[in-house]
Amino acid sequence: MTSNVPATYQEVFRTDKGVVYQCDASYRLILEFWNTRTQFSARDFAQFRRMVETVDIRQMALSTAASDDVEILTLPRSERCYVLTLCEIVHLRELLNGAKLMLDLNSMLRECGCTLPEPA
Repeated sequence: MTSNVPATYQEVFRTDKGVVYQCDASYRLILEFWNTRTQFSARDFAQFRRMVETVDIRQMALSTAASDDVEILTLPRSERCYVLTLCEIVHLRELLNGAKLMLDLNSMLRECGCTLPEPA
């Protein structure tokens, strides 16, 4: 899916399972995960990341109940949802947390007056 990336998208963070882009033209963050591309406002992205963080992966791992095999996460202001296994939640957490770290780092660098290199 990453082959059709619009020129206005700048990569924020990537793992082997997905990527998060930032679009300065639309002021959106774009999550590419599970062969889907979902746009978020900054507020909705933060809300979704917190939602993923609240999933009790320890309970999922230790439980033998079928109801703990997957977690259903609804996206903010969307009819879309993800039905994720334990491993998929771990991969999504890694992607979302990495993106948040990079966004925070870029913000701190700008506050310090550092200039960031332009994307190639």
